[in-house]
Amino acid sequence: MVSIEQELEKNGIKVICPINTFNVNEIATYVSKLLCSKFPDFKLNYNDIFTKISRLNMYIADMPSGMSDACYFYRNESLYFRKGISFNDIKRLSFHEIVHHFQEVKDSKGVLHRLGLCTYLRVKAYGSALNEAAVQLMSSFAVGERRDSVTYYGVSFPTDSPTYYPMLCNLIKQVGYLTGFAVLFESTFFADNAFFDKFKFLFGEKNAFKIQQNFDKLLYTEEKIIKINNKIQTTDMSYRKFKAATETVNRYKEQIKKTFFDTQNLILNSYFNARMKEIKTANEIEEYRKRLYSFSNLIGKSDSYTYFNDFYISKMAEIDKKYEALTGNTQIAVVKKSLLSTIFGTIKRLFVKDSVEYENDNIPS
Repeated sequence: MVSIEQELEKNGIKVICPINTFNVNEIATYVSKLLCSKFPDFKLNYNDIFTKISRLNMYIADMPSGMSDACYFYRNESLYFRKGISFNDIKRLSFHEIVHHFQEVKDSKGVLHRLGLCTYLRVKAYGSALNEAAVQLMSSFAVGERRDSVTYYGVSFPTDSPTYYPMLCNLIKQVGYLTGFAVLFESTFFADNAFFDKFKFLFGEKNAFKIQQNFDKLLYTEEKIIKINNKIQTTDMSYRKFKAATETVNRYKEQIKKTFFDTQNLILNSYFNARMKEIKTANEIEEYRKRLYSFSNLIGKSDSYTYFNDFYISKMAEIDKKYEALTGNTQIAVVKKSLLSTIFGTIKRLFVKDSVEYENDNIPS
């Protein structure tokens, strides 16, 4: 069995020194307060949370370029932070890694079977990227990360986490907006099945697993780019090898762009097509319209991306037909509005609030 030291060395992590007890307790205080105040539905006990965090080992370390500035190793329940970052950054980054500690589900021998939304079967992990994205979205919300619009790999999109997993955070927010953030965050923290059960119910089991696989594909492809870039920066390459490496990176970037839009389109299609079939009342029509319009504030775009606009126009045409059908039903009182007036009437209530957007209300089932 590979030792902790060997595993750290394999990942390029070299411990410099432990973080002193006073600073560990300050980190524990910071994270405990955030968990209890930002996620009251978790019903966590502050003292219990503080005690568990304060017992974790924390170290300053040399870490490879391209790797996150912080990481958690479950085998020795330890956190590692990159040398040179400020203590305020260490506290902020610790939230994500400490959530990983609470996510763990181990057997009696200490073997990890589950980490939040990620399941381990032998040596294979399923849902690793989905879990990383969900934890980072939780972290961004908890520490008050400023939402921003960014462009990566030719895709422009809004994200709650401009620096860490920005693209995955955009996609998990799209999913969470449709499933409800409460069930997403609770399953992420407590490693239960509630989120994935709802995910499969709303999107269809096949689509849910495909979306999960695409998250992994995005994460692993980006990791390949980081490794190649590190090799380019640290190796004296011939022009031929440099050109080949650069072409490979560009090919991976195109794969990421395609996978992102494929995933976004699948989220859009699988949810809104299924919900359209279930509409039976005028109120449900209005909720559907608002939800689809608000979804436009979450999507990634490029100069050549037209899928969402085409989809939106198609669904509005279907909605108009349903309105027509309902207005002939004397049992339902419907105030017929023009398509444009209804659309623009929703603008004032767009999906732009902070903590309120994480409430699990008005989610069609």
